[in-house]
Amino acid sequence: MNAAPPVIAPLSPSAAALARSAQQAIERGAWDEAVQPLNGALALQPGHPQLLRLSGLLEQGRGNLANAVGLFAHLHRSFPQDAALANHLGAALALAGRMDAAIEAFRRALELDPALLDAAYNLGRALDLRGDAAAACAALEHALRIDPHHPPARVLRAESLKKLGRLAEAEQALRALLHEDPGAVAAWVALANLRAFAPDGADLAAVGRLYADPRLDETQRIDLGFAYGSMLEAAGRYAEAFDAVQAANAAKRRRVRWDAAAVSALVDDILAAFAPPAPADADATRGHGAIFLVGMPRSGSTLAEQILAAHPDVSGGGEREDVVHVLHQESARRGRRFPAWVAEADAADWRRLGEQYLQRSAAWRGDRAHFTDKTLTNWQTLGAIARMLPGARIVHCVRDPLETLWSCYKHHFGEAQFFTYDPAELAAFLRDCTRAMRTWDARHPGWIHRHDHEALLAQPEARTRALLDACGLAFDAACLRFHEARREVHTASAAQVRRPLQRRVPLAERYGALLDPLRRALDAPG
Repeated sequence: MNAAPPVIAPLSPSAAALARSAQQAIERGAWDEAVQPLNGALALQPGHPQLLRLSGLLEQGRGNLANAVGLFAHLHRSFPQDAALANHLGAALALAGRMDAAIEAFRRALELDPALLDAAYNLGRALDLRGDAAAACAALEHALRIDPHHPPARVLRAESLKKLGRLAEAEQALRALLHEDPGAVAAWVALANLRAFAPDGADLAAVGRLYADPRLDETQRIDLGFAYGSMLEAAGRYAEAFDAVQAANAAKRRRVRWDAAAVSALVDDILAAFAPPAPADADATRGHGAIFLVGMPRSGSTLAEQILAAHPDVSGGGEREDVVHVLHQESARRGRRFPAWVAEADAADWRRLGEQYLQRSAAWRGDRAHFTDKTLTNWQTLGAIARMLPGARIVHCVRDPLETLWSCYKHHFGEAQFFTYDPAELAAFLRDCTRAMRTWDARHPGWIHRHDHEALLAQPEARTRALLDACGLAFDAACLRFHEARREVHTASAAQVRRPLQRRVPLAERYGALLDPLRRALDAPG
């Protein structure tokens, strides 16, 4: 027999008035305004569950996530049958990056109350962020059974369908939402990012009207600007596309922090740290089967991984942060940032770190003999990978520099890749990547395979065979039919890799002099 829930004393009139004032401020995101009334209410009735819940929301809003998790965990233990508290705990855990625990909390909330819309939607978001598109889609369909008209769930479900390769269903879902609400910015952005649909005149007119609407806030205008540029490009209206993309990048750059000189200095430090010979390691095979794809974003890396993942002996891992996570943990243990401690690490340390990576990757790589890790910025950590996992293979994905820069510049990466929103900074990052890869290649001859996107388009079978051979794989004709591979793809190229290879006129040629700012950035000394 379940115990009766604890009886909660009501707030006094004075405490209730202060709590209402604090809650209103929290709902507006006016975190500082909420502090005084909430503290006043707590002084009147310390530890009251309603006030602790508001405290958790306030701490979460102010970015004090450990405090928020602690408060909601305490409340959840005290009131284990309260679905809303389980959902609050899940939200705080998700923001803190503890995704597995967050998913568990959201699922507990739904067990307690299957009709709790926020928990169903939050579960879908968490599963999507963890990279499980199929489970995310199921959770979002649960949310839509509760509220079939919930716009965020409809958009995120369409994104999940795209990752699963169900492109027609994704477009249909987004079209249905836009039919009901032509002003749904998120739906237009998702549709433009689908890259499997051809915008018609009505689409462009609708987005153009929305883009000109002065009521859009800056975040919406940035999102829509990138989407509108993509649609205009697809329609061959290159001058207008460039203007929209340039305006979106300028607005986005004002909102992010990026120090290109600091990044270049860090790359210098990393290269210098790994210049001395590596400690002797008796196990040259550790990491055999791991294939790391590195390079710039939008360099054809998703296509390269799709080709490899079509092989029956390869599991496609997608973008992972496991190497960086292992190095960060080691930095925390030593109390020194990477690469300052590299000279102190001996062969046993590198072996230990390699085993940590293999343990982490075991959760997602499956039981096939080979697996891919497409964390592109691992070009910065190849010195560490060479010592941690000497048996691993490296694929450097490259593309025409101008095409690479334009493809990055016109794409909205959200809260990632902050170097892409300014031509000079974008070109500086490419130069850092290029010089680092030259250095690693010189230090480890024959270890890195250069996979050229344009060469693949010109000679698909020959370059596919070369890629497979470099990764220690026998040729398999399924790799030429990569677009038929059934796997989740979580990058911006998710729709493109579902289609066979196509040779087209390079986009840079179609823009002509409009891309001169990018050309000048590429030619600048650095």
